[in-house]
Amino acid sequence: MDQGSRPFTEAEPAKGRSRLFLAGYGLANAGAFVSFIPFLTLLAPLKAAEVAPHARDLTLSQISIVGAVTAAVAHIAFGALSDATRSRFGRRRPWILGGWAATALGLVLVGLAQTPWQMLGAVVVLQLAVNALYAPLAAVLPDLVPDHQKGAAAAWAGLALPASKLFTALVVGALLVSAASRYAAVIAATALLVLPFALTLREPPAPARAPVAWPSLRLTAFGDRGFRMVFASRLLVETAVALHTLYLFFYLKDRGDLAGRLPGVAPEAAFGLLLTASTLGMLAAGAMSGPLSDRLGRRPVVIAGGVLIAGGVALLLLAPEWPGPLVAQIVFGVGHGVYSTSNLALVAEVLPDNARNGRDLGLMNVAVAASQALGPLLGIAVASTGGDLRGVFAAAALAALAGAGALLARR
Repeated sequence: MDQGSRPFTEAEPAKGRSRLFLAGYGLANAGAFVSFIPFLTLLAPLKAAEVAPHARDLTLSQISIVGAVTAAVAHIAFGALSDATRSRFGRRRPWILGGWAATALGLVLVGLAQTPWQMLGAVVVLQLAVNALYAPLAAVLPDLVPDHQKGAAAAWAGLALPASKLFTALVVGALLVSAASRYAAVIAATALLVLPFALTLREPPAPARAPVAWPSLRLTAFGDRGFRMVFASRLLVETAVALHTLYLFFYLKDRGDLAGRLPGVAPEAAFGLLLTASTLGMLAAGAMSGPLSDRLGRRPVVIAGGVLIAGGVALLLLAPEWPGPLVAQIVFGVGHGVYSTSNLALVAEVLPDNARNGRDLGLMNVAVAASQALGPLLGIAVASTGGDLRGVFAAAALAALAGAGALLARR
């Protein structure tokens, strides 16, 4: 692969990464997502039911909360550790390779767990390992990809989430039956996608007499106004996405007319159709929006994505009867694809300290983790004041609009 030997700087804007590098980076990101998306969506619920058949919901909730907190802290910590690494193999590569090996071990431990406590311990190991892999991998984009290619690189990386969802549905869920084969498939897929890129990655060597670099967990990135605005935008838009995802099924059952318009189709099947439509929209829009942001600039494309997300949510309120929800989900999926891909490129541009890219990406990732808690809390607040799910979706639409508007103030 064309990995290069020096980091890109503002003094050499004409240089760029090869398509092979960008494709390899996208596949490695897909491998990182495959390492945990099948677990979060399917394997963890199945394992919780196995180790605690009479308390599976409580067990899954408790383990999920601990896992989410572990992931948020681990992303910052391993990003900072990779920032401080000085080796002849580079800063990021040793952690990516070590993280992959530890992820494989974590998946094995989860598969072998027999009690809730064993599962909890295995999940903590897995979350630490996944973030040891993903935090330095994410930092490769701001480290080695020049600004004029960040959108293209983000477009490849943006395929990771929908690809991992399809892998979960088609391979882990439908094709394989036994638990052992499912865990083995996840480990094998992660290896096939991550290792070719990691083993051929070439980072610039540290200076011969480089001083010892110590990991830094300071929050200095928030002193940069551009970083704060992008963080606020991400927190608001991701909260809107969390609200939409969490309450969509209940909203459709309460407000829509799926049973009358789609006789004989179970609500779960109709819901699956809507998710498929939004995922396909996200895939198509994400692939186009990254390169488009390279040409038009990041902020206009990110803002457009936030507005489209708000429009998709609002359309559910305005047209809850079929086929309104289908159109709304397509609009939402397109907006989510546009926002997530172009926002990833924007984040890579606003990191204030090139020596601390890994740590600061971890700090930015807190916006996503916080939205997973803020969304349900906002939903509870609306419900507790006597509002129904229309209020929740109205709040989601306003949050997405506010997230897009936050970028208008950025300079």
